[in-house]
Amino acid sequence: MVARIAAARSRNGASAATRRAILAAAADLLASGGEDGLSIRELCARANVTPPTIYHHFGDKQALVDRVVDDCFADFDGAFARRRVPADPVEALRWAFTRYVEFGTRHPTHYRLMFERGTIRPTPGALASYDGLRRCVAAIASAGRLRAPVEDATAACWAGVHGVTSLAIRRALDPESPAIALLREAIVTHLTSAPASRAERHTRSRHA
Repeated sequence: MVARIAAARSRNGASAATRRAILAAAADLLASGGEDGLSIRELCARANVTPPTIYHHFGDKQALVDRVVDDCFADFDGAFARRRVPADPVEALRWAFTRYVEFGTRHPTHYRLMFERGTIRPTPGALASYDGLRRCVAAIASAGRLRAPVEDATAACWAGVHGVTSLAIRRALDPESPAIALLREAIVTHLTSAPASRAERHTRSRHA
């Protein structure tokens, strides 16, 4: 019995190591040549596996690509989860904008795989990550401080932060450029309002 358990654990460990090797090789190929450059033959050579092994673990090439991308999103979301978010929802949006640019410029390969492939498909990881931004914006709306519909404001925030991050990665814009902070403040200022004063809250409660 003990021997069978040990053998099963060994097989599971070897299987996990094979998956990691395939994912690492696929990430390298995707980063250097995009999806068109992801040759199964080259992938097999780099990961030291056979095509059936790849299909056994991932089903098909598309599923493999999506898994690599979702792993990048997991790293991206993890970088946010490990930091303390400001309690004020508007400050949290400012914070998220800055952290987003920071992640993209520190991990350009990840960022290109996430957002700059030939055709961007909404993988589960991408959708979950975007929903995190939506929740951030929705918290501002719940506080009565959002000037636009949640969906429109979320899309505007993402478009702005993605644009400056992409430019910074390409060095068309210095990652330390004041322009990035100026754009962040323009977006936040246009989309949000200051918290209501005590007198305003009291007036609202009397007329509620």
